[in-house]
Amino acid sequence: MSRSPSALFQPFPMRSGMRAQAWRHQPAYRRPRHFHAEPEVNLVVRGSATLGVGAKVFALGSGELVLLQPGQDHELLEASPDLELFVFALRPELAARLGDVSRRAAGSAGQLFPEELARVSEELFAIGSVADATAVESSIVGLFQRIEPRLGRQHVLSRRAALELQADPSVSEAELATRLNATPSDVSRRFHGDIGVRLVEYRARLRLMRFVRLVDAGQSFSEAALNAEFGSYAQCHRIFQRVFRCSPRRYFAGARRELDDKLEPRES
Repeated sequence: MSRSPSALFQPFPMRSGMRAQAWRHQPAYRRPRHFHAEPEVNLVVRGSATLGVGAKVFALGSGELVLLQPGQDHELLEASPDLELFVFALRPELAARLGDVSRRAAGSAGQLFPEELARVSEELFAIGSVADATAVESSIVGLFQRIEPRLGRQHVLSRRAALELQADPSVSEAELATRLNATPSDVSRRFHGDIGVRLVEYRARLRLMRFVRLVDAGQSFSEAALNAEFGSYAQCHRIFQRVFRCSPRRYFAGARRELDDKLEPRES
């Protein structure tokens, strides 16, 4: 199994005051490979797209979609000239109300029937003109619920491992295997195969996103590192530097905006 390419942490671009958002793909705003805490759906309405998800690649045509895990890296690799692609996501606190619906088939592709695609695409186009946050949230939550039955199913080990890690990123691989009544090698192999990223890297991303949330909430770097389940701030700093490509101090001093807004260079 190939290793997942490097990825940036880029929160999903929600409008101010929103906990759910839908965006229509625009080539000028193509993002580099990234991950975030929000569960996200990519749906092709017309044309075709090639999506990189960790070490996996999805070739999507009209009516096909992929649901992505929090922390699962992804990137639009190729797009046909006529591509109509919608991306929609939920804030973690809103996604939590759905239970496992927003996460249980993550990283798996699905297919909408033509009549379903017509209804869903009409709703997504309409969401762009809705200013009321509650109405937008209700629509996108409903979309997550409606598409879930059309998504493929992962192996139970990878699905349950992802949920366990999201609830407790401090759990060791050995403890995780015990909880799942499996061997560590089986859990690791299934997880990498389905999610497309190594389990240890996925755990690091979850911890780093928690660290950022805790610092945003007012905790010191040292406090946040310990509460994000790092053994020390030194360990957190080392992993932060590798993943975010800058130090925590530089990130929170201004580099964060540059990373959040980073786009792929436009093709000539």
